[in-house]
Amino acid sequence: MTTVVVLGAGALGSVYGAWFAEAGADVTLVARPAHAEAVNRSGLRIDDQAPVAIRAITDPAQAGDCDILLLASKAFDNAELLGGYRGSAQAAFSVQNGVRQAEPLTARFGAAAVGCVSLVGGTLGEPGHASHSFDGPTLLGDLSSTSPGTAAAIAAALPGRKLEVHDDIAPALWSKGVLAAAAMGVVGLTRLVYHRIFLLPETRDVFYDLACEGAAIAAAEGVELIDGHGPFQIRAITQESRAEAHRRLLAVGEAMEAAGETEVRVSILQSIDRGRPFEVQAVFGDLVEIAHSHRLEVPTLRAVTRLLAAAMSGG
Repeated sequence: MTTVVVLGAGALGSVYGAWFAEAGADVTLVARPAHAEAVNRSGLRIDDQAPVAIRAITDPAQAGDCDILLLASKAFDNAELLGGYRGSAQAAFSVQNGVRQAEPLTARFGAAAVGCVSLVGGTLGEPGHASHSFDGPTLLGDLSSTSPGTAAAIAAALPGRKLEVHDDIAPALWSKGVLAAAAMGVVGLTRLVYHRIFLLPETRDVFYDLACEGAAIAAAEGVELIDGHGPFQIRAITQESRAEAHRRLLAVGEAMEAAGETEVRVSILQSIDRGRPFEVQAVFGDLVEIAHSHRLEVPTLRAVTRLLAAAMSGG
């Protein structure tokens, strides 16, 4: 039986944990006390499905060795969770945001760490209950330091799910990272629900500036962005004129509105709603640091990073 440990089992970690359990794995969730207590008492419920029986704990030191480790916490909890975990893993992946999201796993697990881009959405409701809010794919890829075939082994443990194994995961990692910085930057400062940032010309403008600055950083790193899944064609947007990008982004907002997707609250807004910190360094600060290393000017990204850091410290 495949053994799986999920460090930081909030919304997304719970969704993946349930998937692994449904595939026959022995799963341990490391979660906050209220969530862990509810899961142990009544099982883990995803949407309106029957509860899944899973072991949940609050102390990562109580989780043993595993075949697959999933890091699903916010990035600022990495030190506590990875430092507290005493076990080993044959394969490790992260569903966190940020272009450097695989680096903590590489430092901790070496050749077992792979790169991952999760386009799955999840929302945590009451303890013991998570919602699978967006059914996108999960993209996995061995890094240059990864033992060959590790990403494929993770994919094989989730049969029937939308998983893709990429020979080069960097373009997908950077494409999601740039998109996350653009979307979360605008949402974090305006606190608008998702579709609204594409309907307003002012927010479309800032989104475009953030995306173009992110694309320039990726290019300096030798990575070309890609047009992946869904309506957000980040490569196309960053290669178009401002007017063309405005038309494309407006169409995204109008399509979401027509489909009734008018209450989508991205992760940074969920954190703000709950009075919790958000991932300024992982999503924004790392990009600014990489830009600085290439002597790139990224004024919009730098300003958004400073404002979000101030907002978080003031809260």
